[in-house]
This record gives sequence, structure tokens and C-alpha cells, in this order.
Amino acid sequence: MRISAQKMQKINGYLKGQIDCLDESLRTLPFDYKKRLTQQFFSINSHQIEHKITGKNFWVSKKIDGHLQIIVYEEDQVFMIGRNGTVRMELPCLEQMKTHLSEKNISNAMIACELYAQRENERSRVYDVIAALSDASLTGSLGLAVFDILEMDGQIFRTLSYADVWQRITEIFPSDGLVHAVETRQAASKKDVRLIFEEWVTESGHEGLVVRGDMPFMYKIKPKYTFDGVVVGYTEGINDHKGKIKSLLVGFYRNTDIIQVVGKVGNNFSEEDRTVFFETFSQKHIASSYIETDNDGIAFHMVQPDTVVEVGCNDILLENTYGKPLLNNLLQYENNTYRRYATVSGLRFIFPVYERIREDKTPGVDDSGFTQFKNFIDLAAPESQTVTLPNSEILMRDVYQKTQKNKTMVQKFMVWKTNKETIDTRYPAYVFFYSNFSSQRKDALQTDIRISNDHHQIMGLANAFIKKNVKKGWVKHEV
Repeated sequence: MRISAQKMQKINGYLKGQIDCLDESLRTLPFDYKKRLTQQFFSINSHQIEHKITGKNFWVSKKIDGHLQIIVYEEDQVFMIGRNGTVRMELPCLEQMKTHLSEKNISNAMIACELYAQRENERSRVYDVIAALSDASLTGSLGLAVFDILEMDGQIFRTLSYADVWQRITEIFPSDGLVHAVETRQAASKKDVRLIFEEWVTESGHEGLVVRGDMPFMYKIKPKYTFDGVVVGYTEGINDHKGKIKSLLVGFYRNTDIIQVVGKVGNNFSEEDRTVFFETFSQKHIASSYIETDNDGIAFHMVQPDTVVEVGCNDILLENTYGKPLLNNLLQYENNTYRRYATVSGLRFIFPVYERIREDKTPGVDDSGFTQFKNFIDLAAPESQTVTLPNSEILMRDVYQKTQKNKTMVQKFMVWKTNKETIDTRYPAYVFFYSNFSSQRKDALQTDIRISNDHHQIMGLANAFIKKNVKKGWVKHEV
């Protein structure tokens, strides 16, 4: 057997261990399988069925809101490996899996399933699985929905069509029970796929569909989700797009002064939207000790959280590719200033788009609160991911002043080491900040910010800024 049960611990009535309790040949199995799935998956919403899906014959399955598991069965023993490398044995559903396989005289197999909490007349949520695994009285409610076979009795199933894989699944597993084939229908057209979506998702409230066909692609189809959040920051475009917003940073109120930052939105703006938003938000800058950058490394200008916008997305992601919870920052908004309050388990939008401004909504818990995500994440879970971060260390602070007639000009150059990059990878190691103030200029205060993980590089940037901007007549002030 390729597992060492001696390295596992008894917890809540079953055995639990980490990836190191497995033979070397199995340690990359869940990660490799998930990577292959990701490369084949396309996430779309219901409005895209007709023009995004390709192929003619489809196998349409109900999407289960649970945890991906690879079941390994050999030598009459069975265990599961989660996508994050957690290994479990002796759960009731695993014993049922062993019964099904042994009754069909199968000697060894690797099977992909979704571990979920079976709830009578109610849709399972991913946090129901976490709750059941943490309570010995609930582990019997955990079921396995089988949707793929990797290997069985020496045969590799990866090269087979899904029609052949599905046929083998239905030969072995029943349509219901603690372990079962995921509910699936065949569809001969995209119109049939839409009809199934309307029945299972729109009318019955299931999470979505997974569609496999005669092409080497899979589609995850969900309703188009929309949420109302507050704008906490924006980035400006460059070159021809200067004077227009590039993207917005959106958050959701946890309480009256705590905002959870969830997503960056840069798509679906009209050119008029981008111009009007820039004119609006460029007048609402506020101080912030928190720094966030967009996908191109441009720092967000932080703004007053008084504008509610509707954001649409195809899906909500709760974990990274290694099965670890995604983290969101909590900002405290107090005295017209932001500061980073904590880091908590959170979420991320998949394909976020701007929908519209919500002038009928007001900033706050009621209209733009995090409770909108109650169907995706357990709002009652403790904020166990809160981390106390070390203070930053100022490495350089140079200030230069120049006076001409009635005009006062000040330039500041600062470099600091965050001391946070090894604790939270969203922080850069070094930050350079430049401000240029001129009392008679229309835009009196201009700023720039650069980040780096290399000390030599950030100091080089700072010195280059000083050389470029400090000319004759500037006087350095001792600080």
C-alpha cells in the first residue's frame, strides 16, 4: 500500500494526514490532475452558452459545491487526497466506495469525485463540508459524487472519450446514495444545454453545470452573479488614456468602518465612463497607509468610499491552485483615512466586469455589505487569518524646497522597507514614493510610486528621480 497510516492522526472519527504520508509517486497526483482540469476548463455564464460552447454531443452534469478529491483504491484499502494535499481515511463514504469497487471485482483504481455534504432538499455549500469534517456526528452526511476515472485495473482512462468514461462510471456506481455517479444528462445541442440549465439552475437553484462534449474542452456554466460594492481606489491610464480611469478597486462593508477589499475591475467601461469616473474620483483622494497595485503594478489612488457600483462576474473563487484559502485585506476607514486592519479568508471574482453605478444604493452594510456573499462563504467563521504585520522601516527621506516670487515648491523622495513580504506576498519588499508640490500649479500636488523586491533596484530608482527632478535652485532640507 502506498500510504503510511502511522503518519496520520485520528480526528473526528477518521484518519487525517498530509501529503508526506503518501508514497512519492502519489504526492503530485491531486495537483497534476487539478492543473490538467484547469487547462481544459472554460468558465462562462448562462448568456454565453450559444456562442461559447463548441461541439455537438454533450454530457451535462450538475455542479456540486464541494471539495475535489482523488480516491485511491488498491489492496482492498481506500483513501482520498484533496486538492490541497490533505489525505483522509476511514470516512463512511470511503467505506462505501470500497464496497462498490470490490463488488465489481475491481482491484485498483484512481477516481475523481466531489466531496460534499448531503442535505435533504437543500443545496450543499462548500462550508458545509468543512463543518461536517470538523464534527464526528456529521461525517456520515458526507457523500462522494463521481465524475471521472483516472485509472482502473491498469487501464489509463485519460485517452478515452468522455462517453466511454461515463459508461464505465454508470456501470460501477448507482445514481444515488452515499457514493454515486454525479447527476448527468446527455444533450444533443446547445439548445438542450440551455434547457437543462433553466431546469436545474434557474428553477431549482443548483450552483451550475459542468458540460463535457466531443471536443477536448469542458465548460463550467453558472448564472451571471452581480454584487454592489464601494469604490475604494482607482488607477489612471497612461499615454492616450491619461485622464481616464484604468481600473477600480472594490470593497464591501463588514461593519460601519471596516471594508473588505475583494476585487479589481477594469472591463466593460465605456470611454465616457472612464472619463467621468476619473473626473469624479480624482477629487476624492484620501490618505492611506495601505498600498494596493493593479495587474500592471500601478498603485491605486485611494478614495472616499462613497460611491456604490454594481460588479458582475462569472464565478467566485475561494481557494488558490494549491487548495489554500484566498486572503482579502480588511481596511479600517476612520478620520477620512485608510489603514490595513487585518487579513481574512476571502474570495476573488472570476472575469469581473463593471455593470453600472448604483445611485439608488448607499455605502454601508445594508446596501454594499459583505453579507451578499453568504451563499459562497461562511460568514460566521472566525477571522482566524488575522495577521499582525511588522512596521515598515524608512531607508531614505529627502526633502527639497525652492521659492520663486510668490510660488513655493517642495519635492519629497522616500524609500521604505515594508518588512512584510515574507509574511504576506501581496506586499513588495521596498516602496519608493515621490511627491511634487507647487503652490501656484492647478494640480498642486503630484505623486508617483514604485515598488520592488530588490534593494539595489529601488535605491537606483530613487536616485534616478532625484537626478531628474532636482536641478539648480533647489535646497535640501535636513529632516
